[in-house]
Amino acid sequence: MDFDLPAVKPSSESTDAEDRSPSKVTYLHYRAIVANDWDIEDDDLFEKAAKAKLDHADYGVIEAERNESLLRSAEENDLKWPFQCRSGTCAMCTGVVVDGDAEMEMNLFLEDEEIDEMNLRLTCTCFPESDEVKIVCGAIQTDYVRDIARNRG
Repeated sequence: MDFDLPAVKPSSESTDAEDRSPSKVTYLHYRAIVANDWDIEDDDLFEKAAKAKLDHADYGVIEAERNESLLRSAEENDLKWPFQCRSGTCAMCTGVVVDGDAEMEMNLFLEDEEIDEMNLRLTCTCFPESDEVKIVCGAIQTDYVRDIARNRG
């Protein structure tokens, strides 16, 4: 049987994550995009969210240690982002990186094109690489991610 595992990458050993300062993660929950009739493709999406005075659960800024997953950082800040497996094997915790860089240490669900072209990430195994990251969490609520979860799950 011949098959490829999608986007499984070893963790980067070139820089020690513990020695780097935390990343500033600005998050926006997908439900707020829907509730405000915004589009995830809007160039000023995060500016709109900042002006809208959304609840902390839907929009805000947290610090994320470089050696801690985005999901874990969210939980440490009393946020309840959706998740299920915590091992990179489902789509429940999917987010969309809008700006910055975040890399997954393990991914057994998303295809390379979804990562490279759509900027999808599994927040349970995703770690901030850049000093600042902007992410839309709760992307399981998008039609696309919900469909791939049903079809691949």
